[in-house]
Amino acid sequence: MKITGYSRRWPHVGSWLPALMLAGGLLVSCGKDDTVGNTTSLPEGMYPLKLTAEVAQQPQTRAGGKETWTGGEEIGVTVEGYIGGMPKTYVMDASGNAVPKDDANAIYWKNTAEARITAWTPPYINGSPDVDISDQSGGYAAFDVLYASAVGRYGQTINLRFNHRMAKMEITLAAGEGVTEEEVEGATVTLLGDSEAYFSCGMVGAADQSDGEIKPYHDAATKKYEAVVVPQYMTGKPLIRIAVGSDVFTYTPDTDAAGNLKSGKRYTYAITVKANGIEVQAATSGTWSDGGEESVSSKEVKRSFTADELKIGDYFYSDGTWSDGGLRKRYDDGSVAIAEPKPAPVMVNPTTGASRAVVGIVFQTDKSRIGAKEKEKLGGEGKVHGLVMAVKNAATDRQRWGPYGQDEGLTKCNTKADNYNDISGYGNCEHIRTNRGNFDNYPAFKAAYDYNTTCPVSATTTGWYFPSSGQWWDILQNLGGCPALAKQDEQTSSQSGDFTWTGQGDVPAALNAWMEKIATDSKDNFRNGDWFWSSSEYSDYRARLCYVSDRGSVYCEWSNKSSNFDVRPVLAF
Repeated sequence: MKITGYSRRWPHVGSWLPALMLAGGLLVSCGKDDTVGNTTSLPEGMYPLKLTAEVAQQPQTRAGGKETWTGGEEIGVTVEGYIGGMPKTYVMDASGNAVPKDDANAIYWKNTAEARITAWTPPYINGSPDVDISDQSGGYAAFDVLYASAVGRYGQTINLRFNHRMAKMEITLAAGEGVTEEEVEGATVTLLGDSEAYFSCGMVGAADQSDGEIKPYHDAATKKYEAVVVPQYMTGKPLIRIAVGSDVFTYTPDTDAAGNLKSGKRYTYAITVKANGIEVQAATSGTWSDGGEESVSSKEVKRSFTADELKIGDYFYSDGTWSDGGLRKRYDDGSVAIAEPKPAPVMVNPTTGASRAVVGIVFQTDKSRIGAKEKEKLGGEGKVHGLVMAVKNAATDRQRWGPYGQDEGLTKCNTKADNYNDISGYGNCEHIRTNRGNFDNYPAFKAAYDYNTTCPVSATTTGWYFPSSGQWWDILQNLGGCPALAKQDEQTSSQSGDFTWTGQGDVPAALNAWMEKIATDSKDNFRNGDWFWSSSEYSDYRARLCYVSDRGSVYCEWSNKSSNFDVRPVLAF
């Protein structure tokens, strides 16, 4: 039940209140009367306090919370040792500069001594009533308390780096056994805990109830449910409630890593909803800072990249050159870190000055994942650099794979391992051409080949061709960000038939993110429900294809060769 008629208490005051007072006197009074040391006084109203500010970013907070200044945000400001009139209110602009709200709020240096400047936003001060944080469905910026402190003196511009004071929760849902994607899409997620917060000068009071309810923000782009919560201990207590139709499931964390919600920390929960219950696949905690994660699952940087080196995600151009696409780190779980802002294509060759068109995105640079026929075409392994996915489909309409019921003599891709290891789409195409004379009865193969006329590329490449299932695997793993495809047990699995991987995130959005800086009329974005042929054969009657979903699922299935699906060409260079 909701607790009413209580007085908010600050717990353990004796242990940490003196420390807070020494740090800036924020709790009892936002403007503490300290004695100024033996320093030189300055003329009154002569030297204004100059402030700039930045937010310690967390990329996933763009829609619901604060990651940067948009202009107009008010911050409370105090200067240590200055008597009376504190705090003052300053206003941010979009460039990160802070100016007084009006003349009455201007702060001027009084002497030459160093002093600690403290700031926070929203500018709640002592005596503020408890704030209702129960409805965050429209975003949580109003509750995303930021705090900063820095030491400076007159004549300097003081840079304040704001950090988050609340804890942040992120929940993703995936459909499991007995539950459809549509049911999960319509789920209602509720967070349990303290639904009221006490804010004072950038500090957040401790929770004193655990049965309140919070409606989180739902980010349609990332499919995440997000909310900021009061730091509180929820281990062993109901924390997340999920309603799917008439079924209601509750998650109770059993470890402190998932349930001890601390100030400035971010907690993520990947939950699979099944007909008979829910399964929390992961719960990690880390700082909100963009500088790195303190992950319970020991997330490690697998490799770091510079702007100058060739890598996955780079732009590939019609003249056979490439430029930086922004990849900076790849982690051991397959996730990536991208430069902010993401680099845009460079449409003029910096060496020759000639114009060029961006035609593709690099999706593989591991030479062991480049087919033998691709290497042969390019003059050997020493001449091979990588593989490129076209930014457009081969044709505006869908294509048949080829003759139904005819064995083409290609490697039969029955198991997951077969599909992963079939990495020479160029070899598949040349096999068909050699044995059949042309692609006239193979519309999907012909569409990929004819794309060389639609979108001509340098002779230093193989030219465009129809990708194999193994090359689609790499596209979905490296550009689509599908973690399951990076697992060795999946790549070597003897499971046969059709394959489905859930919990893979919004795959079309991940693929499209690599092309976001490319002009709209120069690309074909991936859409939910798109099916793409591969050049890999399953049997006399069927061939392999893949499906991408914005609801967390990826499929590798077979279909009749007479069926019509999209074709996305690739090339090697």
